Amino acid sequence: MKIRAVASVPIAANVYSVYVRQRRDSSTQVFSLDYGDRLRVFDAKGTLTSTRKWSSKVRCIAVADVEGEGTDSLVGGVGKKVLVVDHRGSTVWNIRLESDVIACDARDIDGDDAAEVVVALENNRVVLYNDDKDTIFTRNVDQPIADVWLEDITHDTELETVIADKTGKITILTAAGYQLRELQLGDRIMVFAVLSFEKRTLFVTGDLSPTLRVWDIDGNEVTRIDIGDIPRAMATGVPDDISDIAYLVVSTKDRKLSFWEIGQTGKASRTEQVILQQIGSTKEILYRRAIKCGNCGAPTSPEAAKCSACGAALQMIEEYVIEEYIQESIDSITSKHNIIKLKELDRILRKTLPRPAAYNLRRSLQAMIQCNDIDGHIDGSTFVRTETKKLKGIRKLQEQDISKIRSTLYSLLQGTDSVDVSRMERETGVDRRILRRTLIILLGEGAVKGTLEGDLFILDEKMDLRDFTEKLIEELNAQAR
Repeated sequence: MKIRAVASVPIAANVYSVYVRQRRDSSTQVFSLDYGDRLRVFDAKGTLTSTRKWSSKVRCIAVADVEGEGTDSLVGGVGKKVLVVDHRGSTVWNIRLESDVIACDARDIDGDDAAEVVVALENNRVVLYNDDKDTIFTRNVDQPIADVWLEDITHDTELETVIADKTGKITILTAAGYQLRELQLGDRIMVFAVLSFEKRTLFVTGDLSPTLRVWDIDGNEVTRIDIGDIPRAMATGVPDDISDIAYLVVSTKDRKLSFWEIGQTGKASRTEQVILQQIGSTKEILYRRAIKCGNCGAPTSPEAAKCSACGAALQMIEEYVIEEYIQESIDSITSKHNIIKLKELDRILRKTLPRPAAYNLRRSLQAMIQCNDIDGHIDGSTFVRTETKKLKGIRKLQEQDISKIRSTLYSLLQGTDSVDVSRMERETGVDRRILRRTLIILLGEGAVKGTLEGDLFILDEKMDLRDFTEKLIEELNAQAR
């Protein structure tokens, strides 16, 4: 590994938060917050490019395009609030929480060109927000948190959430909050960062000594970096997708910001490659494991191998994996909204999913276009569908069809909260593909409440059966026009 000190910049007041912004034009910006109430911006070489007055009540900072409009916003934690301020200085997020925000990050985790926001709280809770302020997941950890990051650990374009606690434990979660791996990096972490290269993922930790330690994905120490004094804050960044040089920026107790370049990390070892494969396999299992026990019907967590209620092994959803469901949902949603912003498509898509999921929307769309599963193109941050393939069998419902659908639904849902789509097809004569598309559209629009898992549609207890039936009939007729 080649590590080169680039600059050491004296600062009038101690810097308590730094952030490296990776820009699409390959330029890199370094943001720092200090106790002199200043927000300073540097380039990757340590040259100051701008400074402005900024309250030191902002405890952490991240910079990203949260609105998906091509302009950066500032993300910060101020006491018990999460704030997002746009490029005009207007507050677009102001979310109050139950505990102080101590760390934050913001990156586009799902490929809709709008950044998600993750925050760590003083009460050991982590929350990941979608770009529309909806909570994707919330998770508690056992120990005080040092930092939280969004990073593509597995190099599959689906970002993971990485939590570093102060006892040295690192927890890697999917973007839906499911645990993938834990590892121990020493016995204390005060500052933390991730170094992500094309072939390797490395972690950087600092404690109360003037030495940073670099670790691999297996928890083995790779090297050490002498920074001259105790670290107060740290951040990393890679300027573009093909560069083999990463930037490391550290603030130290002696009121300095040091800038480093890191490259030539070498190939991932066989052990590292195996661990990344294990993490990928764990992710696949989590997204294929049922969220209801097939034996007793009790709700379960995909992280558990067995049902906590009856002890039965959780069944795997073999015939319908998450990627196929996402592509079906995209096809269904865009059949009705043929020109749609990616962030709006993402917002609707999330409402159709039976549980939180990790995915990359842009990658899924591109795969569908290349395989001719969908006709269209991505124009900037908008998807344009040029042709909608009509499903065979869609026709305007007659009065006898409507009556049959009503009676069948009432019968199937009598004394239960679920209906099998295949059985409904047999008893009504409506093709299951049409029924599924209709249910997905209604779920995405929020017109009905429930979940579609496999071929089973589970009606939310708050959803009125008659209202559900009429909305289903109305949407079936709308598709037939």
